[in-house]
Amino acid sequence: MLNLLRADLYRLKRTKSLYICVGIIALFVTYIIFDFSSSAHIKEQLRPSTFHWTYMLFVEKSFLPYFIPPLQAIFITMLITSEYNTGTIKDAVSLGFTRSNIYLSKLITVSVGSIILMIVAVLTSIITSVYVFGIYGTFTLHDLLLMIRMLMIQVLLYSAYGSIFLMIAFLIKNIGGTMAFTILFSLILGSLSSLVGNSYFGRILLLMNFSPTAVPNPQTVDLKIAIAVALSYLIICFGIGRFVFKTQDIK
Repeated sequence: MLNLLRADLYRLKRTKSLYICVGIIALFVTYIIFDFSSSAHIKEQLRPSTFHWTYMLFVEKSFLPYFIPPLQAIFITMLITSEYNTGTIKDAVSLGFTRSNIYLSKLITVSVGSIILMIVAVLTSIITSVYVFGIYGTFTLHDLLLMIRMLMIQVLLYSAYGSIFLMIAFLIKNIGGTMAFTILFSLILGSLSSLVGNSYFGRILLLMNFSPTAVPNPQTVDLKIAIAVALSYLIICFGIGRFVFKTQDIK
């Protein structure tokens, strides 16, 4: 399993689409902060510390929850469908690895790629905001721990998003069809979230769980819902994707 994961992570490192998506998210976050800096009164509206920007970017009506999933769809589609196109997807099977382990390795790999996108967005927001506004406010070790807790929840949510796109890639296998479907899915999900609102029924959508947990002190119920929803998506998508892969003829 470790050798399989190591090989998949190596492929991820060689995936050009991931680097393109990283560059896009960095430019996007930089633009957003510079755009806010054009307001003469923006600094007076900020929270007490530079951490404001990181929290702000994860609000579901804001930026990253709408912007990162389409980028996930792009690099995950390129990563998985390229293996079908070149036939390398069958190499691991021929080497004796179980299809369950192969699929699990892919899930871990796309989760790592999703985390990279998120980390780049966070670092870019901090660096750019310090450059534009300077360091303002104070924060303690406790504030840093709260930030880490928030980011861990976001990691789980984005990994759940990745599991959806991974499942779709294994279902369709074709690069054009997969790319079109996953991006359309992201857009539809964004539109649907605006219709259902932030109700408890609407919280079954991954997108609606970013904002309630993207605050320094979220309510316990919001944390529990976000974790439960993310884990449910991960389990369901893993089960469907693994079943589909196990029944595919890739010989």
